[in-house]
Amino acid sequence: MTQTQEELEKVLHRYIDELLNGHKDELVEEFMHPEFRHFTDESALALENDGTDLEGIKAGLIEVREKLAPHYSAEIVRWEGDIAHLAWKTTVTHQGYIFDREPTGKTFTLTYTGKTRFKDGKIYQAQNYWDPQQALSVIDGD
Repeated sequence: MTQTQEELEKVLHRYIDELLNGHKDELVEEFMHPEFRHFTDESALALENDGTDLEGIKAGLIEVREKLAPHYSAEIVRWEGDIAHLAWKTTVTHQGYIFDREPTGKTFTLTYTGKTRFKDGKIYQAQNYWDPQQALSVIDGD
């Protein structure tokens, strides 16, 4: 069964509200396809957990939450078939060792774009386009 864009948008917003912001990690399998892959370059974060399977994704979410206390929001800019193009805003507090930097306690908002592909009503692929320098300029006080 193919979901409508309206149904997929509900999945996306539930994913943001319940998993990303609500910390209901047990819902990873509900929102993410078993073959999920992300293509975002997160190397600047210097994460300890950067797995590509669902357990690795869950561990990465927990690590980011512990180190940045993020609050996510996203707006769908447009649809291209089963791909949602997104405008993200993420407010974080630098409270743990990340970006190869000791915590500063600074709070700031990152803005970036991304795209999410759906398959079988779940998030199948994701790629976000962000500039690590946006965060580092705040952390380093530039």
